[in-house]
Amino acid sequence: MNAHGIKAATILTGLSAHVIRVWEKRYAAVTPQRTETNRRLYTDDDISRLQTLSKLTKKGYTIGHIATLQDAELEGLFDTIAASDTDPQVTAVAGQVSHLIQATASAIRNFDQATLDRIFDEASLTLGYSGLLELVVIPVIQQVGEDWHNGSLTSAGEHAATSFIMQYLTNSVRSFTTEDSAPVLVVTTPAGQLHELGAFIGSCQARRSGWKIVYLGPSLPADEIAHAVNRTNASALLLSIVYPIDDPRISTELKRLRDKSPKDLPILVGGSGILSYRQSLQDIDAVSITSISGLAPELLKIRQTRL
Repeated sequence: MNAHGIKAATILTGLSAHVIRVWEKRYAAVTPQRTETNRRLYTDDDISRLQTLSKLTKKGYTIGHIATLQDAELEGLFDTIAASDTDPQVTAVAGQVSHLIQATASAIRNFDQATLDRIFDEASLTLGYSGLLELVVIPVIQQVGEDWHNGSLTSAGEHAATSFIMQYLTNSVRSFTTEDSAPVLVVTTPAGQLHELGAFIGSCQARRSGWKIVYLGPSLPADEIAHAVNRTNASALLLSIVYPIDDPRISTELKRLRDKSPKDLPILVGGSGILSYRQSLQDIDAVSITSISGLAPELLKIRQTRL
């Protein structure tokens, strides 16, 4: 049976090292082996258990309620959820997630960054880092966008929300160590795509997965992106496309980007606008990332091809 260090465990489970340690110490979710130097080693069974726990927390269960269940009980619980979405505990915790989102929106309207930080900390511990991003942060961003469009949130509030969330995420990734030999991921948005939070969230998820990040910010022309890719010898490129969804320049920019970049460069593209550019993405052999939880497995595939 294989034994995995904490870095491999984070990649395989989608959980941050901090969350794995908290789940281990506070909830006794797993009991890893220890080396002579006291380094944690996780067996294949430990990894499988953590993966199942992660899936269940994303379905709405709190880690405190499920951490002590046996493996067979966890698998049975997950199978039950897959067969029916009416589990009362799932419904109750889904309500808790909804409450977290509403509380975050309230903190944003009140320009209260300290409260937002506390809410995100709580969500990270109970849902895991990926759960925080997918179940709380992204829905909050969507809600902020809707509130701004319908006039219930001012432009100042929208700018503050972006600033608060980016500051929190910037601080949160500082605990994710990156090896010197780690591959490089360039992250940005194509020219005309001014919404950068999706790209920034992707960069945080990638750093948690052990990648070196070169974050370029939003709205860069293809030539500039390709220059950064070539200059950094990047192993992959991550783009975010959100709005507008009908920009005629995108197709040309993507084709030019592919032409100017290494032919074998993996290009990953996420964001709510990708369906509108499906053909353009297929033309450049890009991989569409439909959810933040789908990013880590694709990055792991790329790393495995480099071995």
